[in-house]
Amino acid sequence: MRNRIILLLLALMPLTLVAQSYTVYSVVGTARWHNGKTMVPLKARKVLSDNTKLQIGEESAVTVIDEKNAKMYSFTSAGTNTVADLIKGLKGNTKSLSKQYLSYVIKQLFSDDSEKMSHPNTYMQATATAYRSSSNDSLLLNQLGRHFAIDGPIDKSVESTLVDPDADPDTDYDVEFELIDCATGLPLGEQIAPNTSCYLRVTNQTTELLYMNLLDIDRQGNKYLVLPMDAAATCAHLLVPAMSTVSFKKEPFIFGDEPSEETLLLMAVREPVDFSIVMDHIKTGGKSTMRLGLNRRFYQVK
Repeated sequence: MRNRIILLLLALMPLTLVAQSYTVYSVVGTARWHNGKTMVPLKARKVLSDNTKLQIGEESAVTVIDEKNAKMYSFTSAGTNTVADLIKGLKGNTKSLSKQYLSYVIKQLFSDDSEKMSHPNTYMQATATAYRSSSNDSLLLNQLGRHFAIDGPIDKSVESTLVDPDADPDTDYDVEFELIDCATGLPLGEQIAPNTSCYLRVTNQTTELLYMNLLDIDRQGNKYLVLPMDAAATCAHLLVPAMSTVSFKKEPFIFGDEPSEETLLLMAVREPVDFSIVMDHIKTGGKSTMRLGLNRRFYQVK
């Protein structure tokens, strides 16, 4: 009888060992998970099961990693659902990961640097050198130079072309953004009152999961990267799922109190990149195989 009990226990063990789990990669907007009788804010690194209930807010996104199947899933359905139901309802927003890239993502996700955020006001080269090579950063600069092809004097900078309303850059991805007034919840027009606070709302109209950031540059060439970069350059907090609209309400910013002309440029790429490289002088020349989505808007503070 004892042997039969042992055999039964051994037969049941694999069912426990293969229980599915998912690691939270990023949360954009608001999301909570059901912990007993309470709902707890969801954060990166949290491990979920198929039966975990998630409550996702409007214009929010949760991306999880399935290590067993080497996949990444993004959830954007507002409301309360189990992880299993969210996965069943996915029609897109699934990305297969190579073993090398999966290993890199997990390593960086649990790095202490993944929680260190900064808004660079000078060029900052991130320390991450594993899978995301610095060559990707150079590709971003090269592709920006290619999209903003320079006409006129040879010494004209890419930055001066970038703020020129007559320059019409093309884009590799269908992406859009708008600035939302924190006070009214409405999109801002081209003319903005001084000291207006707002946040970024982004729409990804492609079938790709894209990493995005917003560059602000004024007529004097001063630059500001709107969304912070993590020191590990995972860009997890910058991921916008396919065919979705998300709002970065946790990263509001404020316009100054002096009259100014501001050009804001949305940048979107498929793989993590150190967006802070655009704080450096954008050079032309060089080859680029990187696809880059762009959307530009002009604002006047007065």
